[in-house]
Amino acid sequence: DFSFVQYKEGGSHKWKLNGKSAEVVNNQVNIEDLSAMSFGQGTVLKLKSREGSFDKGENVVHLRDNVVMATTDGTKLTTDRLDWNRETKNVSTDSSVNIKRPDMNITARGAVCDIDGRTAELKQDINAKLVSDELNIPGSAPGAKSQTVITCDGPLEINYKQNRAFFHGNVKVEDSKGTIIADRIDVYFSPETRRVKSVVAAGNVRIINGENVTYSEKAIYLVDQARVILPNRPRLVINNNLNK
Repeated sequence: DFSFVQYKEGGSHKWKLNGKSAEVVNNQVNIEDLSAMSFGQGTVLKLKSREGSFDKGENVVHLRDNVVMATTDGTKLTTDRLDWNRETKNVSTDSSVNIKRPDMNITARGAVCDIDGRTAELKQDINAKLVSDELNIPGSAPGAKSQTVITCDGPLEINYKQNRAFFHGNVKVEDSKGTIIADRIDVYFSPETRRVKSVVAAGNVRIINGENVTYSEKAIYLVDQARVILPNRPRLVINNNLNK
């Protein structure tokens, strides 16, 4: 067993790195059963993997095989490869990634996370399952949580401080009320519940409700009110199939 520790001025921990065994080759330390902790501005980052390496020249830790990242705000990221820059405290990967929070589950390919800035960018093939503040869910018990599913080509930009997420590229939103398709969709979360509060769609917007379709350049969906606002002269197509 071994450990590396770096201290801040005043003696508190800045980061520490532990492992079961280590092999030192020039500026690189190859590590088995790696675990690490980084202490930031009110956030503690925990990392672990079955193996990894510490590049002392680049000041980067490369984690491989069963990588898990967790933060004190309840975010958990899993992947098979991850790079951690100890100075910037950013983590990044080009592999498939899963990010979970209490009211959010997102899968994607490729990600960059700024831990202190509390932002993340997911690169491609986004699938996000979010809990919303939707009311009057058909067939559900009072107080039941409603799920909103959003898919897009990417990227997805998340800002946890500002409680918002921006989805780009062939975006599709689905919940119990219907489907919204657009070039870009911005999702805003309630600061108190962290659930989806509103959705703003822009660019080639289509709202599908059963066989009826509404076309617009912009749409604002107020989730907690189950109400859609359509500015700029929307067009509604109603399919009347009358049985003879």
